[in-house]
Amino acid sequence: MLTLRALPVRRDGGNSLIAAYHDGLARHWPPARRLAAYGLSAIGCGGWSPAERLYLGEAVRTQGLSMKDRKGLHRLLNPGAFPLSNNILKNKQLFAEMASGLPLPDACDPNAMDLGDWLAGQDDIIAKPSYRSKGQGVERFVRNGDGWRNGDLILTTVQLAVSLRALWRKGGVIQQRLPTHAALADLSPGALPTLRIVTCLNEARAPEICDMALRLSAGGPRPVDNFNAGNLVLAVDGQGRCGVAWRSGGKRAPSRHSRHPVTGMAIEGATIPDHDAARALALQAHERFRQGFTLIGWDIGLTTQGPVLIEGNWNPGTDIVQLVNGRGVADSRLGALYRHALDRLTDADWRAARAVQRDRR
Repeated sequence: MLTLRALPVRRDGGNSLIAAYHDGLARHWPPARRLAAYGLSAIGCGGWSPAERLYLGEAVRTQGLSMKDRKGLHRLLNPGAFPLSNNILKNKQLFAEMASGLPLPDACDPNAMDLGDWLAGQDDIIAKPSYRSKGQGVERFVRNGDGWRNGDLILTTVQLAVSLRALWRKGGVIQQRLPTHAALADLSPGALPTLRIVTCLNEARAPEICDMALRLSAGGPRPVDNFNAGNLVLAVDGQGRCGVAWRSGGKRAPSRHSRHPVTGMAIEGATIPDHDAARALALQAHERFRQGFTLIGWDIGLTTQGPVLIEGNWNPGTDIVQLVNGRGVADSRLGALYRHALDRLTDADWRAARAVQRDRR
């Protein structure tokens, strides 16, 4: 994993969050490191990507946090993310162990139980590789007579078990595919909808919910609801009411939808089921994972069994919350807590940051 921290030579200071981050680096770094960071900025390794410029307007970007700055900032605030091999949010097996006792999908540990027996009781499962993000590598297997189907691929139970054990040895997880809550079934027809809840330790060092966004499947063969995979994302207010949805347009600007583009069901104004319980679960989860993590982006599945903790993200994307809220992160409660956390960093924390950091698992 590569982390680049680029410093613009000229900084206008209009974005208080970016100013706090860049000025903190420049103030604590030796001249050679600052020069390297200026060079990274000169060759385009900082600032906004073309994709971000496509779906975030200038007013949002002025007070926003770009993907390139976000990663370096989150690495400072979440030291528990490294080394990656010990990252309890990135390593899915470690995550399941740490989250034991919280509502989680039914899963199989082939080292602790018989995989064949577990599969015999399942009809629909999800296999997730470790150290991946944005739904990459996630596969769905549905029972098909005496075998299993994954898209056009048909496997016997023995073939599936071999594949799943290989995934497990590489740190992946094998889980039951959870059914979508009935109230959302027509709003997310291709995958379990998830509520992204961003929590951050506040001035009292207590987890606080700072932002939320609901992700819905637009339909299609992939069993994921990620925005970058062509799906929908929307804002959710404090009472659990849905705003207008945005759908990724690839190389085109995202499109707005008040109704689901496939099923026609109304999105805007719909109410999220189990909203309060999902918020409580996010706060409870951050208490469990607070060591080494100032902020976490939680993905909570909205299922027939109630809210279920799917995963936590040490480097949660700020692009979707800036898109659905129509404002930059710096101009929000989350931005205020970012600045508070930066103020708490020690000189040693700042000096440990590098302009270029490469990490292997």
